[in-house]
Amino acid sequence: MRMRSLLLILVVTVLASCGGPGKDGMTVPNVPRERSVSPAAAAQLINAHRAAHGRQPLTVDPALNAVAAETARELARRDRLKTRMHSGPGLARRLDAAGYPALRAAENLGSGYPTLVMTVDGWENSRGHNRNLLNPDMTHMGIGLALTDEGIYKSYWVLILAEPDTDA
Repeated sequence: MRMRSLLLILVVTVLASCGGPGKDGMTVPNVPRERSVSPAAAAQLINAHRAAHGRQPLTVDPALNAVAAETARELARRDRLKTRMHSGPGLARRLDAAGYPALRAAENLGSGYPTLVMTVDGWENSRGHNRNLLNPDMTHMGIGLALTDEGIYKSYWVLILAEPDTDA
């Protein structure tokens, strides 16, 4: 089973606690919400940040995009970030179910941000999220966005970073 060798580094933080818009008295900026996310654009932003800190670029992985998108849809359906699926074992189960052989994996969540640029900026300015972005062991990434017109946050962003297990 792949999960036995998977080392997970997981940061799951409600956005309001890492400087983003949320229900704790913070307001969402009055800009149009992006309706979809471009993994290439996300990689460009994240890789520029990594390069500025001497890190190697990440490669966009379609399998990780699919897991991130499904996770974002589930968050939007539940209208919350705190779920059991966002524990180390939860991420391992989701990657294993997708057939993704991860040696290491990390996950950043965000909610309420209307744009990719604002989301990545929020992650860069959050200690735990930024640690994931700059983790030198991570080589691949996938990103997902789900929107809802109901509930508190309206937008849910999921970034999964991983190092594939090439021996699997």
